[in-house]
Order: sequence, then C-alpha cells, then structure tokens
Amino acid sequence: MEAFCHKLGRNLRLTKTEGEGVVILNGLWVIDTEFHNLFLVGRLLSSNQPKFDALVSSITSMLNPVKGLEMRSLAEWHFLIRFHHIIDRNRALEGCPWSFEKNTITLSGIGVHDNPQHVDLNWCDFSVHVHDLPLSKMNLGIATLIGNKLGRYREMDMEES
Repeated sequence: MEAFCHKLGRNLRLTKTEGEGVVILNGLWVIDTEFHNLFLVGRLLSSNQPKFDALVSSITSMLNPVKGLEMRSLAEWHFLIRFHHIIDRNRALEGCPWSFEKNTITLSGIGVHDNPQHVDLNWCDFSVHVHDLPLSKMNLGIATLIGNKLGRYREMDMEES
C-alpha cells in the first residue's frame, strides 16, 4: 500500500495557477474566514499624522482588552486591529466613538472579502439628547426628523422617567 501511495504521489503535479505564490505586502495578516469577526479597521480623523506607537499605546489603554489586541498601520490615519476575543472586539465597537488627542477615532467591522483600505470610515455614530421637547413631539417621527437633519438617524432610546 505504501509503495502504491508513493507512486501516486510522484505523478502529482501542480497546475500553473496552483504553483503561483501569494505575496502579502507590508506584513498584513491573512484574514481567515473563521476569524474575520475578530478584526476591526479604524481611522483617526485628524489633520496631523500621529506617531503610530503612541496611537497603539493609547488605543490599547482605552479599549483595555481582556485577551489582548494587535494593531498594524495600513496607510495614513488608517489601521487594522486584531482582537484575541470577540467580546473585546464587540466592546470596542459598542463604545464608539473613541478619541485620541482630541481627534475622533472611527471603527468598523470588516468582511472576509473587504479591502481594509476601502472600508467607509467617514461616519461616526453619536448620541444626541434633546431636552425640553413637548410631550406631543416625543415620537419616532420627530426623532427621525432631528436625526436626519444632524446626519443619519439610527435609533431612538425613549428614557422611561
């Protein structure tokens, strides 16, 4: 049986396409389909390019992941974060927006087939509190109107008092 398998193995040949290598530039990670949900792509909304080491230190301190994280610079103001646990990743997304030296940091999840440098990071969610609104105006229609005037309406949290 072993001789038969050896003979079969000698006759195997890779096609031209299969024999080509894969080049990964700048030491970027390969985003595996099983673990793609552990990655976030981020952007610093600033006119000044920060020192990347300072940004990594600040983000690691802010997010305080239990299992840790790693960061890679993608391009000016863009970076990729790989979390070691999904709970840390989700907490980072839920806590948005973050800031670094008074500049906003936007974060977004990334799909398996997405190019991290082409993810739209020009929007950031903010909570808006409206005070002294008449009771008759506290409804979904008015919330949508105000939200769309400021940017994009997402959801309304009607506080029970």
